[in-house]
Amino acid sequence: MIRTEAVKTTTIPGMAFRQKLQAGGTGITIITPHERATFTVNKRDGSCVPYGKVNEKVFTESVIKEVLELTMGLPYRRLGSITKVHVNKPCEESPVEQEVDDEKADIDIISSAEYAAFIENFSDKKGRFSHQLMNKELMQFAAKSGVVNKKLAMKENTEMIVRYVVRAKAAKLAKRKEMDDDTLTAFIETIDSICTRSAFKELNAYLRDRLSRRKRK
Repeated sequence: MIRTEAVKTTTIPGMAFRQKLQAGGTGITIITPHERATFTVNKRDGSCVPYGKVNEKVFTESVIKEVLELTMGLPYRRLGSITKVHVNKPCEESPVEQEVDDEKADIDIISSAEYAAFIENFSDKKGRFSHQLMNKELMQFAAKSGVVNKKLAMKENTEMIVRYVVRAKAAKLAKRKEMDDDTLTAFIETIDSICTRSAFKELNAYLRDRLSRRKRK
């Protein structure tokens, strides 16, 4: 499966990628051979606000609009120390990185085997993370799970069942032990923030429907 983390821009010579911001939330970073800029992304309406100093003469509204479209659905890029961007090379070969102090503590989620497994397993042919693919497989997993069936029989909160499904599926895909509660919370928030909508909406609706049918019996 292709995994795309960075894309070339056409309105200006450069490339862009999504990242987790130190202040929290989603950011989009644009790098040209001479300058860089990071913007925060409002999940509700997709609007962008400069994150730090930005050269507005270079990073215009048309540039930002293109980058928003190009990076939609892309997984977060794993970051490290800053280097230069070479726009004449493919994105995957360009050593584009970010300052370490721009990373948040929960960046470890992005570096984790569970995150990598989710992105690898639930990305479409273009390398974009697909919440549709994820929800379809998570619902199939829940339908076959005896544990989920017991939780529904006990009329457990659907949010807690979602946590169980995500925790169990992530552990299975990554072939690791199940995440602790704090790590799981950060993991779910990270996956959710990639999407322009609630990432687990379909799974929640499916579980609520099953729970509702049980309550009517």
